[in-house]
Amino acid sequence: MKFKNSLTFQLGTIIAGILVVMILITSVATYNTAYDKLYEAAGVEAYGCANITTGLIEPSELVKAIAGDDEAQANIGEQLNWTTAHKDIFENQYIMDLQGNLVAVDDHLKEQGFKPGDAFEYDKEAVSMLLEMGHPTYSDAYEFAGIKRLSGYAPIYENHDTSKDIIAISVIDFNAEIVTERTWGVVSDGILLSLIPMILAAIVTAFLIRRKTKPITQLIAQAKEITEGNLTVEPTKVKSKDEIGDLANTVNTMTSNLQNMIATMSATSHQITENANETASSLTEINDSMQVVTNNIDEVSSAMTDGMHHADNASNTLSLLAGDLQSMKKKADITVENSNKTMQVASEGEQRAKEIRLDMEKIRNGSKDVSNTIQQLVNSAAKIQDITSTISGIASQTNLLALNASIEAARAGEHGKGFAVVAEEVRKLAEQSNTEVNEVEKLVKDIMIRIGDVLVSSQENEKYIEKGSQTVQLTTDALHNIYSAVSETVKEITNISHLLSTETAKSDEIVHRIQELTQAIHEIENTMNNIAAASEESTASIHEISNRSIQSTKMAEELEKFVQTFKVK
Repeated sequence: MKFKNSLTFQLGTIIAGILVVMILITSVATYNTAYDKLYEAAGVEAYGCANITTGLIEPSELVKAIAGDDEAQANIGEQLNWTTAHKDIFENQYIMDLQGNLVAVDDHLKEQGFKPGDAFEYDKEAVSMLLEMGHPTYSDAYEFAGIKRLSGYAPIYENHDTSKDIIAISVIDFNAEIVTERTWGVVSDGILLSLIPMILAAIVTAFLIRRKTKPITQLIAQAKEITEGNLTVEPTKVKSKDEIGDLANTVNTMTSNLQNMIATMSATSHQITENANETASSLTEINDSMQVVTNNIDEVSSAMTDGMHHADNASNTLSLLAGDLQSMKKKADITVENSNKTMQVASEGEQRAKEIRLDMEKIRNGSKDVSNTIQQLVNSAAKIQDITSTISGIASQTNLLALNASIEAARAGEHGKGFAVVAEEVRKLAEQSNTEVNEVEKLVKDIMIRIGDVLVSSQENEKYIEKGSQTVQLTTDALHNIYSAVSETVKEITNISHLLSTETAKSDEIVHRIQELTQAIHEIENTMNNIAAASEESTASIHEISNRSIQSTKMAEELEKFVQTFKVK
């Protein structure tokens, strides 16, 4: 097994990882705590120095500087240079008004391109608190003019009297990166020193884990020997009383139990093999004897079966003959009955055909009346067309008269307005009448077309009715001929039925005798079949027992081979 896959390596890696995570968490917490404290100290130092230096500024000079006096601004700037000159960690000091505009700046800030009057970035939340509470404060770190700044703010009161208003703010800037550098300098040594115990703890832990897991390796080797069939392997001795000790005792006990079980199986499988071989030989001899008996019974049964088949064939032939005769008699009786019905139907059909011929004559007369009525409708429709044409002409003339009346009314001016309205209404009525007349003409034309179709159909129906009358007459004659022919057939079939009744009675007696003989042969055959079936079942049972004995022999041999793969003491 590769070392990286071992339990020692995996547990050691987990514990070392936990130690590394703990150190990282501790280091981050230590760094953050140190950073906050150093940042707070730097802020206090910044606003403390800014507050102290406010006493060096003349109130009158500050008022002038706020008012924009260049000389006063320059004088105050010179005073501010003293602070940055004596404190290298201070980047800038400057005075700004309450709106965030520079009032006076030191030389460092001038070198960065700033001058009095310029707007300057500041922490609005910190300044707001300063103006509200009236005491110095410091800002959060912020980026401005290429520097990450930490600013200390100190209020400057009018005439340095804290009971009066704040007129300006003194500001000192730190480079906030200094806090980060100093924080890392404080905590780095501690972090490096904490790595040494961690490494030592990891080494000691790996050694202890290796020492505790060594018996497991020995147990694995013992288990591999057992899986390969070597039960002579020596037991693993473990002195510890923990779970590994229990595991070793369990594996040793399992090995001992396997040795006893395999030894027992070996002796048992050998004895089973010998017994199975003896049983198989005995069963083979019995099976051969039963096979001879079965063959003899099969020959007798086959002979009886042939005799039974011949008797069955004769019985079946006579039964079929009797059945055919009986069937022929029934069919003859049914034919007589059907022929009588056919005679009755033919007689009734002849009467119905005569009635149909009379009805067809009536339909032909009615069809002629319908044709006359349709012709009258055609004439009436033609008259309606003439009337609609006349109405259409009147409507067109009325429309023309209405148009002329409208023109005359327009010439009459104011006096003709009423007449113009009437003329317009008359024109509309004439147009509407013309439209309706056109619709009527369309409907009349459609009616004429449909009446023409009906007239044609009526004429065709007259032809079919005439043809139908002739067909009905022919049908009447045919039914009369059928009635005469069926009457003669009934007489002949009745004579045949009487003869079939006599032959059927004789064949029934012969079939009864043959059936009794067949029944006796069947009983003998059933007895022989039962004997043969019992013999076959015995043979099958013996054969099955023989097969199972052979299977037992094979299983015993396979078990013995399997047991031989193990090495036992």
